[in-house]
Amino acid sequence: MRKKTKIVTSPFAYASPWILATAIGMLIGIVIFFAVNNLQREKRIMTESLFNKGQAIIRFIGAGTRASMMMMGSPNTQQFQHLIEQAAGESNIIYIAVANSEGKIVAHSTPTRVGTTFDHPLPGETELPPVGKYQIINVQGTKQKVFEIVAPFKPFMRGGGYFFKRHRQAMLQGEKRPPPHQMEGNPASCQFPPGAGTWLPGENLAIIVGLDMTEQDKIIQQDRFHMLYMSVALLLVAIGGWIALLTAQSYRSSQKTLMNMQAFTDLLISRLPVGIIATNAEGYIQTFNSTAARFTGKPPEQTIGQLQASALPQIQQLFPPEEHVGEVIDREILLPPDSSAPYHLQISSVPITDGQGNTIGKVMLMYDLTEIKKLEAQVRRHDRLVSLGKMAAGVAHEVRNPLSSIKGFATLLGSRFPTASEEGEAARLLIDEVERLNRSITELLTYARPLPLAIAEVEIEPFIEASLKLIQSDAKELGVAVHHEIALKRKQVRLDKDRLNQVLLNLYLNSLQAMEHGGELQVSAHAGTRPGTVEISVRDTGCGIAEDIMERVMDPYFTTKAEGTGLGLAMVYKIIDEHGGTIRIASKKGEGTTVTIILPG
Repeated sequence: MRKKTKIVTSPFAYASPWILATAIGMLIGIVIFFAVNNLQREKRIMTESLFNKGQAIIRFIGAGTRASMMMMGSPNTQQFQHLIEQAAGESNIIYIAVANSEGKIVAHSTPTRVGTTFDHPLPGETELPPVGKYQIINVQGTKQKVFEIVAPFKPFMRGGGYFFKRHRQAMLQGEKRPPPHQMEGNPASCQFPPGAGTWLPGENLAIIVGLDMTEQDKIIQQDRFHMLYMSVALLLVAIGGWIALLTAQSYRSSQKTLMNMQAFTDLLISRLPVGIIATNAEGYIQTFNSTAARFTGKPPEQTIGQLQASALPQIQQLFPPEEHVGEVIDREILLPPDSSAPYHLQISSVPITDGQGNTIGKVMLMYDLTEIKKLEAQVRRHDRLVSLGKMAAGVAHEVRNPLSSIKGFATLLGSRFPTASEEGEAARLLIDEVERLNRSITELLTYARPLPLAIAEVEIEPFIEASLKLIQSDAKELGVAVHHEIALKRKQVRLDKDRLNQVLLNLYLNSLQAMEHGGELQVSAHAGTRPGTVEISVRDTGCGIAEDIMERVMDPYFTTKAEGTGLGLAMVYKIIDEHGGTIRIASKKGEGTTVTIILPG
């Protein structure tokens, strides 16, 4: 019974743990890289947005300053202070200030800060690009951060432009600054450089815009969480994809392994010398190997997929019936039953069950016992011959001496009577019978007595030609044509020339006796089917041998001839057996007989 094997394959069975760990580490690194890159990009975009907003405010203040100058004819510090306070009214603007090169505040959105100094250093004039630069300030004592944009404050072009020329013209014409008493009570105006109420062209001022980063920090924090969630999701998806890939690879490998196992099993079953027929639970044939096809005489394409009851009716009775489905059947049969040379088979039919004991099919194993039966027959024949030899030796010893006495008394008795008398005729008849019995005993002793072989290298073609000359006259008298063919590459064969000549002579005489009305005798020598062997075949076109007596033709004293002793083929078998060879007989009634002698090299 074929045992069902379940193959369990882990998805990670075909991946090294180090390769798997490296792949997952690379995935995590890629995800972290993209997450950090996205966060940096978000920060850069928000920074650029705040910086652009600060630059817009600076341009707005510069434009307001120029507009005030157009209306007033010269810069007015009070209006400039008012402009800064109005511009700082937006929600996310913390302060707007103007400071000189020493960091002293000359204008601030909070008027009380005018005249003070910044609590943190500002970039020097040489460090400021024309568009300004930014820095992030942490407010002491709080978690608030300020995005501070610092840029040169030049509301009109230095040394050129319409407003600058007008301002210089007014200075040259002696325009006066407001009297000191007008500047009292106006701290913002008082903090401007000398010549308050006017802009001095050489003054190096910087404008500072502080923006609240609370909303941006919240957005960045949200982006961080969002990016974290996205990274974890992407990582899980990547790991899931990797596992799916490994699972698919494992599945393909398992399928390939199963296909290879199936192909190997099919090849193994097809090449087994045992016939295998397997059916499913419904009785349909699923497996039918070439050996079973040879035994039954039906090709697999005519049986696989068919009901075994209809496809193989000759062995239907060997499958257990439904009421005895678990029963094991062992039986010997001949298949095909109508063949002239059927196979002698040992049939074993067993059920196939699953793990719960349910029958899921049946399997029949067919063992070829043909050669074993032939060997058993040879052993039985050999045993009979051994027994016969022992018996012959005893009989010859016990009978030959009395026969000699009888022959002597019969000779003496015959001498006392005339030859033509009845008594003389009886004495002569008695002497003939004694001599016939003596010849039979001599043949029996010759058959039973083991004689040593004189093995030598013999040239096969002259040997066969010489043996055929012995029966040439008899064959010509019966009208039998004699032919021989030597298809052997080597010229010499090791054998006992006299004993094998006796074998061939016995076979020739049997063939001539089977062709009383003429025919053809063909003798051939060729290489045997087994390496190193030589086959000598004697074929005639005589009456043939009946199938029911084929197995007995080599038994001692078995004969179908009226005057035969039955020791001819028995002697042939004995001599060939002493040479270590075998004999094969093929015959069909009315078509002739072929006897093949197989000798070892």
